[in-house]
Amino acid sequence: MALATATFSETDIAPKLIRVPPNVRFEVDDVEADWTYLQKFDYIHSRFMGISIKNWPRLVSQCFQHTKPGGWVEFIDLDLEWLSPDGSLSADLSSVKFNAEFLKASRSAGTEPSPGPHLEGWMKDAGFSDIHAEKFVMPVGTWPADKHLIMEGLEAFTYALFTRQLNYSQQEVDVICAKIRSELRSPKIHSYFHLHVAYGKKPESK
Repeated sequence: MALATATFSETDIAPKLIRVPPNVRFEVDDVEADWTYLQKFDYIHSRFMGISIKNWPRLVSQCFQHTKPGGWVEFIDLDLEWLSPDGSLSADLSSVKFNAEFLKASRSAGTEPSPGPHLEGWMKDAGFSDIHAEKFVMPVGTWPADKHLIMEGLEAFTYALFTRQLNYSQQEVDVICAKIRSELRSPKIHSYFHLHVAYGKKPESK
């Protein structure tokens, strides 16, 4: 198999203490810093980096620069604005307030929480060809047939943003998260967001 003879490199800003196959290497680095790789890659994959990246066009450009001619780059990311197909996500819900405040806090911190819709354009601007872009509906709550598609870990990605950017207290975050959990248990509330996938090729001539 080709994958058995390939080598894989993953970059993260924090170390990972996990066992990996011998052809996998983890590197601690900041993906927004200047890339110093000596080799170019056949394939680069990025996913769910929304609230981590301050300069998306630069990241996409660095991916282009460090991909071999004929190689591919793929991005998977989100549009975190919650929507409803039937109006059940009404303005008086804590979920709606939370979503608006989350988007506001992320942008106040200098990051884009909804990079998904922009991925295709950024890839075009960087020089990629044969770009394919697609979006998928990701339900929030317990209403979908697939019960695995529910919102979990609210506090994990809420505490830092809300307390640092919006001056919420930890207790206020706990309260709004509890209200959201209560609302999401209702099968009458039908909310969702979009997951975007975009991939493209570096032209052979580049």
